[in-house]
Amino acid sequence: DLEYLDVYETNPDYLNIFIIVLENSNLHSPEYLEVALPQFCKAMRKLPVAALARLSKLWSVYGLSHTRRMMETFQQLITFTVVSNEYDGENLVNDDETVVAATQCLKVVFYASILGGDVDVEHNEEDEEDSESDELTLHELLGEEQLYKKGPRVDPLEKELGVRAIDSIRPLPPFEDFVNESVNEV
Repeated sequence: DLEYLDVYETNPDYLNIFIIVLENSNLHSPEYLEVALPQFCKAMRKLPVAALARLSKLWSVYGLSHTRRMMETFQQLITFTVVSNEYDGENLVNDDETVVAATQCLKVVFYASILGGDVDVEHNEEDEEDSESDELTLHELLGEEQLYKKGPRVDPLEKELGVRAIDSIRPLPPFEDFVNESVNEV
């Protein structure tokens, strides 16, 4: 439905499914880890950025224990998938749909953690004003501005939420809790 019917566009209440499913405290049990949770993550991955931002904002008010439980659920799925498979030059962890989908779900929780914690976004407007200049660069004059575009790629969810990781003074769970050593090893 999400991929072919744009169901979220016609019914924004469709998000309630994702909120309700994550209330299930058994999501990290083996029965869910092998089939249901990976499918849930793949479905969540198909949501438009505006819907992911809305989820992140909703989850940001749930508090530390709830945010930690959601984070641990996705972390457990990532770890379970990584240790259950063998990755090499032909079979990359970056190509594993379950790992990618769960990591993207974890990102939504990561931003909820930032929004739910202490944030300083005051300087963002100043940064944007400073970056805009009336002077043309050599690359712009030559029509090559896309080839030499400055700065890092901006995450669409970050842009939609209007907050960056660097804006976080103190997230709900600390940043290091979002690091998955199993993924880092492969």
